[in-house]
Amino acid sequence: MPRYFLNIRDQDTLIVDPDGDELPNLDEARDLALEIIRDILGRPETYGSARRWSLRSFEITDEAGNVLATIPFPRV
Repeated sequence: MPRYFLNIRDQDTLIVDPDGDELPNLDEARDLALEIIRDILGRPETYGSARRWSLRSFEITDEAGNVLATIPFPRV
């Protein structure tokens, strides 16, 4: 099963997912990123306000580091 890495892009900084997740396909990786976004935005007491996250995005990469998809956080 392929391994996908859900790195977080914060403007000029990349927060690297060191472990990745084994998932059947890129659609499942996108779904996971969206699930994590909902969790982060739903818990501002833990992660901070949605405004703080609005300039960030997930960069989903494969094991070779190729960017396969970018999933932005909602703009608020």
